[in-house]
Amino acid sequence: MSDVNELAKRIEGAFSAVKDKAQQQMQERLGEFQQRQGLLKEYEKAQANIVEIAKPRLEVLAKRAGDRAKVTPSVAQTRRAATFEFKSSKALMVLTFSVSPDREVKNAVVESDLKVVPVLWKFDSHSEFTTSIAKVDADGLTKWLDDRILSFINLYIQIHESEIVDKAEMVEDPVAKISFPKFAAGATLEQGGKTHYFIDENSKAEFAKQKGTAKA
Repeated sequence: MSDVNELAKRIEGAFSAVKDKAQQQMQERLGEFQQRQGLLKEYEKAQANIVEIAKPRLEVLAKRAGDRAKVTPSVAQTRRAATFEFKSSKALMVLTFSVSPDREVKNAVVESDLKVVPVLWKFDSHSEFTTSIAKVDADGLTKWLDDRILSFINLYIQIHESEIVDKAEMVEDPVAKISFPKFAAGATLEQGGKTHYFIDENSKAEFAKQKGTAKA
């Protein structure tokens, strides 16, 4: 017959094993947490770099949009975002740029999300650019941002082209006698404190010839 004390030791041993396992798991989790915190500090540096690249480009978009868009920045834990909301009689367009780390905190993921209501036009609703946190691909990110912004602008113009033309200041080519939106002028010429607008360089040259002035 085995000693009762031996049984008690075995019971305690079983519970001690559970305790040791739990402590080991806590240490592993603590190590993972500390490692993640270290990675997040590196991510914060990369995020700041990404924001530095993106900010002036988004500011250009905001400035050009003027009062046609409501811009809302947001910060939530490791994610930063900027949302542009365009409302018109044609459509509601919501464009969001955001940056956050991937699950392993090895890469920064920059995302572009676009919602258009009603859905009557073809467009890319989502796009991503992934770059290493250790070394941000500044050139690649710059190109991606520019492409996404220009893609949005082209869609906006496609939707609102008639409004843009209708509200534009009209000018007339003094040679061709054709009226067109001022922004669409192919050439301009300053003369006597007045700006003349032309459909193209040929019309401008003909005007300069008629007025006996040098081609500007």
